[in-house]
Amino acid sequence: MKLVVGTRGSKLALAQTKKVVERLKEKYEVEIKIVKTAGDIMKDKPLYEFKGMGAFVRALDTELAEGKVDIAVHSFKDVPSQRVKRTVIAAVIERDSPCDALVSKDGERLEELDKGAVIGTSSLRRRAQLKRVRDDFRFENLRGNLDTRLRKLREGMYDAIVVAEAGLQRLGLDKEIEYQRLEPSLVVPPANQGIIAVATREGEEELVSFLNDEKTWLEAMVERAVIRELGVGCAVPVGVYAQAGNKVRLTCEILDKKYIRVEEELSRESAVEEAAEIGRELRKEVYGG
Repeated sequence: MKLVVGTRGSKLALAQTKKVVERLKEKYEVEIKIVKTAGDIMKDKPLYEFKGMGAFVRALDTELAEGKVDIAVHSFKDVPSQRVKRTVIAAVIERDSPCDALVSKDGERLEELDKGAVIGTSSLRRRAQLKRVRDDFRFENLRGNLDTRLRKLREGMYDAIVVAEAGLQRLGLDKEIEYQRLEPSLVVPPANQGIIAVATREGEEELVSFLNDEKTWLEAMVERAVIRELGVGCAVPVGVYAQAGNKVRLTCEILDKKYIRVEEELSRESAVEEAAEIGRELRKEVYGG
């Protein structure tokens, strides 16, 4: 049986897709189809300004719904709760690092950067979190693929940039460049960072069910439950991170109308429901309902 796998065309997207395809080849013949998305076309626009469904997701899922591809591979953090009709996230593979990474021009760590240092990031969450740590930082928008972002740093457009550590790892750059991992205790990651999701059409989930990593799935669903009940997207600075073990440790950080940080231990059996309740309570506390 042959499967056509839809993906974005960036180096990082292809590296993510390769991780999925290597597993799919255990059962299927596989063809990769590159699809351009709104996020790829409008590269100068900050992500939080995109309206509606995910900038990197909708075009892929539309191809999936229309039968032009059989599977779509996404960074789960880009996937909105509202899906293209007849498509579903059917599996996630084992999570890579959920952490953010600070890459500086001369190898400085966060605390070593000069006063008034310029940080490149288009993420409102990253800006708010780093501003909490160092209120002297200045911020400039940063878009483009990972190679482009690193080139802009080398060219001196920024003193440092913040990217996902998982991206550095997937491209093998973690072995080539010096960077500082920003631990979740300092900078709470966005929901689902480091997770690769595999989408299928409804009713065809069994095609990829063998790929699913249960620990990662639980973490993903807990984090998404909080975000869903909060009713926010990337236009609001929110970090949500779940770590599944015997219990599920959940950390939420909101830096919007007020600053709130919550750390809870949840039962594995009811973690998603408990996380949803935490999301509802946080929404009441921050937004009044």
